[in-house]
Amino acid sequence: MTWIRDLSLLPALAVAVTAGLLVVVDNRKTQLVTLAVQYFFAAWLAGLALPLGVAAVKLVAGLVACGILSVSVSALGWRLAEERPGALPAGHAFRWIAVLLVAFVAFAIGRDGWEAIPALEPVAALGAVFLLTLGMLQFGITEDGLRVGAGILTVLTGFEVAYAAVEPSLAVVALLASVHLGVALVVSYLLVGLPGPAAGEGDEG
Repeated sequence: MTWIRDLSLLPALAVAVTAGLLVVVDNRKTQLVTLAVQYFFAAWLAGLALPLGVAAVKLVAGLVACGILSVSVSALGWRLAEERPGALPAGHAFRWIAVLLVAFVAFAIGRDGWEAIPALEPVAALGAVFLLTLGMLQFGITEDGLRVGAGILTVLTGFEVAYAAVEPSLAVVALLASVHLGVALVVSYLLVGLPGPAAGEGDEG
């Protein structure tokens, strides 16, 4: 547990904070900025098992994905989507409690690393667990397209952080980067190309 006193714990805690904020914040500009910051710290974690140049590919792909999403959200005027009343719990208090509970469980699971992957640094294992669990929470308690997309991208990022220790090749990194871009394109299409709450007229009168 000596790594707890090391600065290397910073990126794991940072991705926990960003993944948690993606669950609770409503402002879409803040969501996209938080997602971009999350990609930076996730690339830092992946860099523990990858050469710097290869880890940078993850960061660039993530920032491009954020750019794709920002273009689509900008076309909607940055307005918030309206959740269907009573569809899923959406209150801030519920989301904060859910984030804290899931983060606590994630810390308990990931703090000692994953023995099944000896090459995975303990701090990277912790960060991966935070991303996987909080990402699943994100798309599990919302119907908003941007939130769901951010949750999927967060889960993919957590998987990449863990998988980087298993297969650090540039080809695999490039393939996974293309998956992020594909998800961003699909989410963008769903945001602006299909009718839904975000594209509706809103209440009249």
